[in-house]
Amino acid sequence: MIWDYALENSDRVIFLLLQHLGLFAVSMVLAVVTGLILGALVASPVLQRYSGAVLSVSAATQAIPPVAVIALAFLFAGIGALPVILALYLYSIVPVLFNTVSGLTSVPEAVIRAGQGMGFTESQVLFRIRFPLAGSIIMAGIRSAATINIGAATIASIIGGGGLGDLIFMGLKLYRIDMIFVGAILCAVLALAVDLILALFQRSLHRWEEAGA
Repeated sequence: MIWDYALENSDRVIFLLLQHLGLFAVSMVLAVVTGLILGALVASPVLQRYSGAVLSVSAATQAIPPVAVIALAFLFAGIGALPVILALYLYSIVPVLFNTVSGLTSVPEAVIRAGQGMGFTESQVLFRIRFPLAGSIIMAGIRSAATINIGAATIASIIGGGGLGDLIFMGLKLYRIDMIFVGAILCAVLALAVDLILALFQRSLHRWEEAGA
């Protein structure tokens, strides 16, 4: 049976799963923080005139395949977990940045002026009006980045990053269908589970936005 491999090598499978989660978590946290900060800067009144250009460039860079980003990280940082985290981080920033800028710039001007009329400073407008109203749009970008990140992390195995990709590539090398199946299924389940959790959070944000509208 295909699942016999997972049962007989449960320690290794769990280790690779946790390793995959670690690569995902570290790179995603860094990407979300960076994407939110850059998005807030680009959407600020001073730089908002450049938001269209940033969105165009962000949309174009999403067409770059993950393998290319991982290859560049390998050239600059060698092999191991560090270049993998760097590659996943860089690749995951784009959807977060794109949706953050889109969400913040889509907040109605009338709402912003109402906040300013109440004496809100620019930072208060950002954190008490723009971010809350753009929450579900930003969350959609984070969901997209998370799904891409988990899938791209499997490719990272080729530069020594570890994770579930080790099972898949080793299975291909040894013609072991069971190893390939276990690695692929666990990766798919992980991506679906993370997306489901984020989708529930996004839905709650959307309901909160509607309640506050």
